[in-house]
Parts: sequence; C-alpha cells; structure tokens
Amino acid sequence: MNLCFYIALAATTSLRWNSTGITVAGQSAIAGTSNNLLNSPAGIAFDPSYTALYIAEANNHRVQKWIPGASTGTTVAGQSDGTSGSSLTHLNSPRDIQVDANENVYVADLYNHRIVMWPNGASIATIIAGNGMQKKYTNIMYDLFF
Repeated sequence: MNLCFYIALAATTSLRWNSTGITVAGQSAIAGTSNNLLNSPAGIAFDPSYTALYIAEANNHRVQKWIPGASTGTTVAGQSDGTSGSSLTHLNSPRDIQVDANENVYVADLYNHRIVMWPNGASIATIIAGNGMQKKYTNIMYDLFF
C-alpha cells in the first residue's frame, strides 16, 4: 500500500474520546484532605494483583490506597491530614509511586529530594536514594571526586 492510501484512510477515520468516564477515587471537582477526597493526584500504581489502586497526592503529601468500590481511601504513606514535612513519617509533594509484590510502596518524594520505601503497614519510611538535600549539577562531580 502506498502513502496516499494511508492518508486517505486517516482522513476518513475519526477517533472519539469516551466522554462518560467513571470516577474511581475522590469526588469530581472537589479537593480536600478527608479520606474521600484527593488533592492534585500526581501518580498512580496498582498492587500486583490489581485489587487496589495507590494514588500519590502532591498537595496532600500522602499516598492513598483505594479498594475498588470503596468510598474512601486509606493513607499508606505520609500523614492522613495532608501535612508536609521532611521527617521519615512525612512526604513533601510525592509524585511517582510503585508497589512491589509485598505491597511495599516506593515514593519519589519530590521536594524532600529522595526516594523512600514505606513497608506494608508501616508508619515510617526508609530512604532508598537521596539524602533530602537538593544538589546542583555543578556540585555532583565535585562531591564524587573530592
């Protein structure tokens, strides 16, 4: 087939977005810190068996676990009241998350400049990478060699 056929096919095919989505966590257009609300969800991950959805909330500084059909989430990392901080019991603008086979949660803790792991059921994290201090690129080589 030639390029003209593909262009003609693309011109006659229209793609449509399904405009009737289903809210599976939080409430549409309402932000807050209670367990039934989200505030700036920034990352999601499923547990290995796809029985729970984990949501990193950048502005609530926490990770919530949502079971399908539930009307509230459970805080599994950070503080449930949405407060930020730099201790190992807090997060500060979590972004990306991963969940391993044991349901340990790994969090890219953006403004604390670190990657932390929250063991399943724990209330305190372990630092996996970073030291909580922002470094400029020009200092990295200096720190490596001196």
